[in-house]
Amino acid sequence: MSSLDFRKQAAQQDRRRSARFIVEVPAFIQTVVGKRPCHISNISDQGAMIETDNAPPAGIAACLTMGETEIFCTVKWSDKGKCGVEFENPLLDTTLAAIATEQVQPQGPVADVGRIQMGRKRGRLVSGD
Repeated sequence: MSSLDFRKQAAQQDRRRSARFIVEVPAFIQTVVGKRPCHISNISDQGAMIETDNAPPAGIAACLTMGETEIFCTVKWSDKGKCGVEFENPLLDTTLAAIATEQVQPQGPVADVGRIQMGRKRGRLVSGD
């Protein structure tokens, strides 16, 4: 087998079953050891990668909580503050879309564009000088 054929075969084996979305969503992961805060780094309908202090070991059952959403999962791998989880049931497209777009939701009131004065910058008029 040539080097090119080997790389093609390795790339095909590395393909994921589902597309992943890169996100930064705060969450909690709960195991038999306890509940700890985490951040979801990427997510698909089949699983997610989370970052947390003292990641749970591989093979342990867990519940990933984001607001009102609870997802039962199993930790598949764990390494230095990161772990990968596989969901017990695939996420619905609507649930995945809501989670994937959560990090772009406005945190405060949105500016009323109609009230912004043209020619103003940081409380003073912009001059052409």
